[in-house]
Amino acid sequence: MNKMQFWTTTWTTPMLVLGFVVSLTQPSTANTANISCNTNASIPTVIATSTEQGIGKDVTILSFLPEYFSPKDAVQNCQNTAKTLQTLYNTNRANYLTNDKVNSRSVVCVVERRGIGCDRDSTQVLFTLGSTVNSSQALYQMLGSNFKQAQPPDARTVSRIYSDLKPKSHSRWWFF
Repeated sequence: MNKMQFWTTTWTTPMLVLGFVVSLTQPSTANTANISCNTNASIPTVIATSTEQGIGKDVTILSFLPEYFSPKDAVQNCQNTAKTLQTLYNTNRANYLTNDKVNSRSVVCVVERRGIGCDRDSTQVLFTLGSTVNSSQALYQMLGSNFKQAQPPDARTVSRIYSDLKPKSHSRWWFF
């Protein structure tokens, strides 16, 4: 072994070991999200609890308002929606909430990109609304504040809205 190899080995090996040890002692900055239905309040609400560096934060995704659902249907839809969104989060398969008509029924679904309706194979219908309900307005009213557009949809001109599942005020931690 020549002098250069000796010094390279002498300094490189401890530095690599030190780097590995330091990486093990650093707190994780990975984000995790748990999506659940909170039925403790008067309005069943789908929330995402995100944990980053040991700090948890709850964000409301959807609230199942009494003007659109009976108490029983609100709880059932909330639980099913939370379960579906958690599965989609785990598989990175959705980006937007939207509304549409499928088989003459107003629905809210999850789609991969803007411009897609709820009748595609790649979409996941979350719940159905009443037949006389304006689904754009209902979805807008149900959305948590981090997911709403700046202006509510115009009932005369907007038939479908797309709500980005990444909240506007929290760029780093949200899923999708």
